Amino acid sequence: MPSLPIARLALAAGLYLLSSATVAGVPPILISAARTEQPGLDIPAARTVIDEREIAASGARDIDELLRRVSSLHVADGIGDGGGSRIDMRGFGAAATSNVAVLVNGRKINPASDAATLYLNSIDIDSIAQIEIIEGSAGTLYGNQAVGGLINIVTRRPQRRSRTLRIGAGSYNGRAASATLSETLAGAGGLRVQLERRDSDNYRDQNASRVSRFDTRVELAHDNGRSHIDVQVLDDDVQTPGALLAAELAADRRQAAFTGDYLDTESTVLRFGTQRGLGGDWQFEGEVAVRDDRREFVQSFRGFPGSLSTQDRDSIEITPRLVGRAAGSVVTLGMDWLSTDYLLVTAFGTQGNDQAIQAWYAQLTHPLSPTLSVTAGVRHARVDNAIDNNGTPVDLDDDITVGSLGLVYRPTPDWRLFARADQNYRFAKVDEHTNVPFGQPVGLANQRGVSYESGASYRRNGWRVALSAYQLRLDDEISFDATTFTNVNLPRSRRNGATLSVDANLTAELSGGVGYTWTDAEITSGNHAGSRVPLVPEHRATAFLAYRPSLDWQARVDVEHVDRQFLGSDFANLSAPLDAYTVVNLVAHRDIGDWRLSAKLNNLFNERYSETGARSFAGDGFIPAPERNAWIGVTYRTGD
Repeated sequence: MPSLPIARLALAAGLYLLSSATVAGVPPILISAARTEQPGLDIPAARTVIDEREIAASGARDIDELLRRVSSLHVADGIGDGGGSRIDMRGFGAAATSNVAVLVNGRKINPASDAATLYLNSIDIDSIAQIEIIEGSAGTLYGNQAVGGLINIVTRRPQRRSRTLRIGAGSYNGRAASATLSETLAGAGGLRVQLERRDSDNYRDQNASRVSRFDTRVELAHDNGRSHIDVQVLDDDVQTPGALLAAELAADRRQAAFTGDYLDTESTVLRFGTQRGLGGDWQFEGEVAVRDDRREFVQSFRGFPGSLSTQDRDSIEITPRLVGRAAGSVVTLGMDWLSTDYLLVTAFGTQGNDQAIQAWYAQLTHPLSPTLSVTAGVRHARVDNAIDNNGTPVDLDDDITVGSLGLVYRPTPDWRLFARADQNYRFAKVDEHTNVPFGQPVGLANQRGVSYESGASYRRNGWRVALSAYQLRLDDEISFDATTFTNVNLPRSRRNGATLSVDANLTAELSGGVGYTWTDAEITSGNHAGSRVPLVPEHRATAFLAYRPSLDWQARVDVEHVDRQFLGSDFANLSAPLDAYTVVNLVAHRDIGDWRLSAKLNNLFNERYSETGARSFAGDGFIPAPERNAWIGVTYRTGD
């Protein structure tokens, strides 16, 4: 297929004025910038880095809680335990899981073959070194699904000897325990082993969850680099009470719409990676990952009781690349290859896919002057689908070429300005191409788009201000209409938006910040032209205030406000939208030697709200969010 045309760069920058003196620090190390660890490399994108210190101070129990603090992200929990939350960036609503790439050490956890939820319970928050959030399209470097942006979760390397024990308990009979051992090995290698168990009845009836996880990493150093092996085994069980109709919500918001529905997931991941110097300025990096997912589930619909179903997914991913650096330039040349064998068996029939995705890409970041650099890239990708549509074989193949171009301008060490254009795409998944129960015609067009972005940031004397603006245009956006139970292509849609954040050290003990995101997501053609994309709030704001009178204790308050949003699948915007809501959370820590005592109070003012819901033939459905709830924890950590 022909490539999308690269349009002009859009320049729209925010200017800020803050007075003070001193020089800003060097850019953070972003592994996501070139799929390698390159100090000082800057890319034309709005980015946020959450470091290990911030994660430890957050009091977050899981990745769901942690990412809610980021103003550019909209997190909504549709299951009840945080493990299947939707993480949205740039306004994709129900389709966010397929349009925001979430990676762990550079490996996507978004399934490419099917529209399963993210396995967020596979992420060990205690082992995270930093989280890199790249706002906006990253289609050239990361390809399929990196449409609205990407989140790369980088775990700590086992470089020192340490021991960590953590226990906690809280509302809804919640309890958790974990243990982590990190040990140095001869020859500058290391070993990390982690065990975790979490149980909770959760907020609603018939919503109990149980998570068990084992993680280990072995890292070995050699003369010209290092290699590692990661193993993870996850057992994730959760009861799913379903959406409530308006009358049911008013009568008892904690009741279950369905009894006996559940998701029982077992997942195993084996990954080998290596980095090796090739002499001169070139380095080889690559990973091989094998993933095995097995899920049993029962999911009911109004008028259609659920029955036992199975979902099996086996995948192999190979990601070699060459990275070169000379005279300030950084070049990344790579290939991504992913093969997935997928099979879904329900009472309606079978839905399977043998899918292969191949992609070749190149990116160059080159300094044009001491203050100006350019980043350009290109990617060619191909997908081959051998689909089993309830016993009928269907082959659906496609290919695409995309490109990107951007500039970063740093007139002073305090200022950073950027502008870029980046093309993106996502391949339709098997459960979008087909619909066994409702006889949908087989085959959707693959989604294509282009993003224009610009922004500026200013950092000085404990103050940081950042503003970015964008326009994202999509052709054949892939979506699901729950009123007809069919998958659809929205002919054309677009998103305009902006994000503003301000953080400051107000005094030696007090720091604070505010963030605001405006998202104008609109369907611009077809039957629903002029309608807003469902489950996308136009306005979202965050604020925090942290008090740290000494090094051994801290208290923090976080506020999140989410504007009204139309129900999922309400493409005509006919139903009343979900109400806006404001949630206030408190967290406090007290350190005593190697011990940390922590307490967290969520939804301080007992707001009653629903984060998500959907319009369907049975009526408008709502997923109620938890009321006021608490958590206390004790952590023991010791190490060299």
